[in-house]
Amino acid sequence: MVTTSLRSLALAAVAFVACLTNLSAQQKAPSDAQGNELPVFKSVVRRVVVDVVVTGPDGKPVHGLTQKDFAVEEDRRPQLILSFDTHDLEAASDFAKLPPLPANTFVNVPTTPERGPLYVLLLDLVNTEMGDEAYARQQLLKFISDKPQGTRFAIFALSDGLNLIQGFTDDQKQLYAALDPSHPRPHVPRIFLYQSNNGRGNVGLMVSVFTFISRFLEGLPGRKNLIWFSGGFPMQLFPNDRDAVDYRDEVKQALDAMAEGQVAVYPVDIRGVTIDNPRAPSGATGGGGITSDYRNGGPAEPAADAAQGSQSTGASFSNSAQAGGGAGYSLLANSYMIQDEIARTTGGRAFHSNNGLKDLLETAVEDGGNYYTLSYSPTNRRFDGSLRKIDVELAEKGYQLSYRRSYYADNPDAPPLPLKGQGFSSSPEPPPRKLGDSLYANMQHGAPLAHQIVFRAHVHAVSAPAMATPEQMANLAEQPGYFSVRRKNRPAKPLKPVQLATYAVDYAIMAQARQGTSGRNVRPPALEMAVAAFDADGRMLNGVVENTSPATPRPSAETTGLYRARQEIDVPVSATSIRIAVRDMTTDRIGALEVTLPLAPEAPEQATAPAQPAADPTAPKSN
Repeated sequence: MVTTSLRSLALAAVAFVACLTNLSAQQKAPSDAQGNELPVFKSVVRRVVVDVVVTGPDGKPVHGLTQKDFAVEEDRRPQLILSFDTHDLEAASDFAKLPPLPANTFVNVPTTPERGPLYVLLLDLVNTEMGDEAYARQQLLKFISDKPQGTRFAIFALSDGLNLIQGFTDDQKQLYAALDPSHPRPHVPRIFLYQSNNGRGNVGLMVSVFTFISRFLEGLPGRKNLIWFSGGFPMQLFPNDRDAVDYRDEVKQALDAMAEGQVAVYPVDIRGVTIDNPRAPSGATGGGGITSDYRNGGPAEPAADAAQGSQSTGASFSNSAQAGGGAGYSLLANSYMIQDEIARTTGGRAFHSNNGLKDLLETAVEDGGNYYTLSYSPTNRRFDGSLRKIDVELAEKGYQLSYRRSYYADNPDAPPLPLKGQGFSSSPEPPPRKLGDSLYANMQHGAPLAHQIVFRAHVHAVSAPAMATPEQMANLAEQPGYFSVRRKNRPAKPLKPVQLATYAVDYAIMAQARQGTSGRNVRPPALEMAVAAFDADGRMLNGVVENTSPATPRPSAETTGLYRARQEIDVPVSATSIRIAVRDMTTDRIGALEVTLPLAPEAPEQATAPAQPAADPTAPKSN
């Protein structure tokens, strides 16, 4: 079993937090002539979101299209487009030039423009020949050095486990350090020697990897481009009826997770132009590719139907085999077709048989950053789990369209199914949260900065490190970072005490209050504040969530611009970061940031001072 340093977040809800001040920015609720609030009825309409990349004959993104240019069908039935947005990699988000802030004081606004969607680099060392690893790293370092300013990347490495090496950042120095073996911080292994021992060619392993990463991304807004950097691509996203039922269920989970997370896959074959015969028979493994038939539990050799992942893949392989004069099953040719099929299915683009890996990465970033997003509500209201086919066409022909081709019409009210296959966490699944609740996604270690709600946070220790009390250890025992020390079907043993310190987070939150037309009965928004501590491996060591009361009247909202609150958390000394988030439970707008430990020294009077209102420069327009 391959393990990972990532752990699921399990946040425990606790008591009401008091002492919030009020807000001058107000949002009026519907009311009658006397100023009394009227009831508001809400309904949920399921929408299918489709990101479409349009390229011209030259392979470059096409701009300037409008909603009228697109037509959408689901299972050959025309659909009404309900929303339409354009995305341009050159367009930059709002940002702020912040004045110098006091020590350990942080504001969740970008200080440089953010460009494009989120990008994930998956460096697959398990399915890569050792001779290709050094070249791949060299090309990645060159790409990071020249990456477009403002583009945000996270880096996963698949080696002895699936590890988040670097969370989302646009900082070139941080990304470079994560890939540079000479840097002292945790980084991608210099050379990984144990591919065969850790799942090389294991199709089921890669399905689990994509499910895990997609669920990591689910809940974060917008499109995500997953760039799979590998020397082999053992995955089939359309299993046939002869495959094991468990494998078909795992693939469905992966496709569901990628659809819900708006994840497009960009396979990049680091083998470049190979000198091996692409028509070589199945016994030739020099070209990499699938080397085991995991799906049917067969031996370590290609099965007779291994190329039949989908009708299009099977047809393509059959034609290529015929063109080669029946030379036999080709691992290399089949690998190329699998890459193309993965990209086509998820709305990405495959890159293979090219030695210019740095240029290919630049093309992948440009391709994935220029797209159109449209949505529709399916005319077929039967959400019975069946596979629905999506077709998008342009009024003008001659363009190439890349988009997600299908989805499973699952019942949105049905309870989530337990995960199957090879997991990457020994901790329990987090408790289910309601639809439209983005807190879990934004509280994961390495998630991007979020600024739909703007807040300032002063983080400081209120106690020196000391051995934890039995009560504190009992709380830590329920956290994911300590779950692995317990065993199923055995009595829980008390954890050995660890040293911890209590930290306080003083918030100054910009949010929207509600009131009637009379100006009375001002009510604060229903805010949810979360703080969690993580170790160097990304495991959550402790987490706390606290809620405000949305029904408590506040009389002086006009005189103040912020809500203030304090939150405390016990942090083990092994923690290397603290993540903080504030969510409006009525709108699901959220703000989040991550703070690196240890904190900077600060004067005692600053640590004990109450939170002050943020200055105007810290409050740019939020997206």
